[in-house]
Amino acid sequence: MRHELRQHLRNVWRNEHGYVLALVMLALMAMAMMSAVLVTQISISQQHVARDRAYTQSLTVAEAGLNQYLWMVASGSSADMNNFKIPGDPTPNDHHHVYELTDPYNGELLGRYAMQVTPPSAGDSRVTVRVTRLANSPTEVPRTIEAHLGRPAFSEYILLVDEQVYIGGPADRVWHGKTHSNTGIRIETANIIDSINCARSTYEYTSGNTKPGIWSQDLPSNSPSKTYWHFPVPQIDFDIVTSDFARLSSLAPGEANLPYVGGGGFLGWYIKLLPNKRYQVARVTAETENRSTWNPATNDYGGTLSIESLSAARNYPPNGVIYVNDDVWIEGTGLHGRLTVASSGQLNPSGAPRNATTISVVGDITYAAKDGSAAIGLIAQNDVKIPMYAPWRKSCTASTREQLTLEIDAALISQKGKEYVSYDSTGNAYSWGPRRGTLTFFGSVSSYATPYRRTDTRADGHYAGFFYGVNTYDHFLLHNPPPHFPKVGTYQILDWTELPSSSEAV
Repeated sequence: MRHELRQHLRNVWRNEHGYVLALVMLALMAMAMMSAVLVTQISISQQHVARDRAYTQSLTVAEAGLNQYLWMVASGSSADMNNFKIPGDPTPNDHHHVYELTDPYNGELLGRYAMQVTPPSAGDSRVTVRVTRLANSPTEVPRTIEAHLGRPAFSEYILLVDEQVYIGGPADRVWHGKTHSNTGIRIETANIIDSINCARSTYEYTSGNTKPGIWSQDLPSNSPSKTYWHFPVPQIDFDIVTSDFARLSSLAPGEANLPYVGGGGFLGWYIKLLPNKRYQVARVTAETENRSTWNPATNDYGGTLSIESLSAARNYPPNGVIYVNDDVWIEGTGLHGRLTVASSGQLNPSGAPRNATTISVVGDITYAAKDGSAAIGLIAQNDVKIPMYAPWRKSCTASTREQLTLEIDAALISQKGKEYVSYDSTGNAYSWGPRRGTLTFFGSVSSYATPYRRTDTRADGHYAGFFYGVNTYDHFLLHNPPPHFPKVGTYQILDWTELPSSSEAV
């Protein structure tokens, strides 16, 4: 019996031996496959790490190229005067260059990048820089970044003055925009959301009456608006505009550079801005300002202007600049596009007066849309003036003429004079005038001397000028001022973004 049992067990062992061997082989195969998968995964992970490192380094190299160009601009080697060319580039395309980035210690090549610079244009006052990190091996991935560089302009401010200025109340009057005075500011509104700056710690408000650089008579001492007050801060020099006139003249060739015409018996140039980026010009033959003038047949109120026949319509110049070597009278409504009009006599030839010139706004200057697509800049060597007869020949009656309105959508600079409303306040206050309704500014005002819009007696309500004033800052001017508008600071990166590989700067 025991013999039969042993024999049976031997038979079972023989029968199961092949099965166990198969199991062992399967286990070994599974382990081998797992090992192969593990090795493959490790290899793939290493490749991913290498690619990720290369991907990160690619962006770092591109950023290094951007910082290099920012240094070029800060040092002046790439600037307005050379149309923002890349310095030292011997190739015909001096706005494109390929650089090598090496380790400063061992000279190892860390990467190559291509730089493409697009200078400012009439449509965009920013400098556009595109930098691509070029691939040197299969693991390296090209990456492209694009940045816009901008420099603060005079149009950064809702109001910029060299002399002292008084910003009246009431406390809830809207005053939204950066404000700067080189002398002193009295402000009676608390409805502000931007910095109010003064270059002095104290100033003489009236004779013998010294006040802090920024102060208020009516606002409470704990008004939160005072956190926006900053003084003293560095002053802003209006004299820097002098060199800008020469640059602006060079940007306005041909018929966009209007000559001095005073020697021929004319007063200067009238410019009529038109929709669709067009304009007309005519020589001014006569101008009168008289508070007593009223002609209901022509709507002449406060004086009038006489001009020759208008020229045919012209397109805005390619650089977006009209330069006038004489005085200017200007208006226009429903405007599109971007344009700077500069007026100065400093470049007149020998024999012609080189007096400081004035720009007179004789009628509405309004944009078709206030969405940043339109921007008008007016730069006068002397005054930006609103004559007695402005708005010129705007429809009115004897009973409505004192409610006439004028709107100016523009960035203004009065380099040596002031922005002001012309009126006559001599004699009895009852006869002061002309009296008009509301003056609206949408944009920016930079005036060397203190600007003003009216004078009044306060006691009996008599006044001359515009009774109401509304100032609204055009925030699109902050980073995109009118073409080639004078600057007051250093270039900085306004924004940057990574572009798809199809946008490489190669």
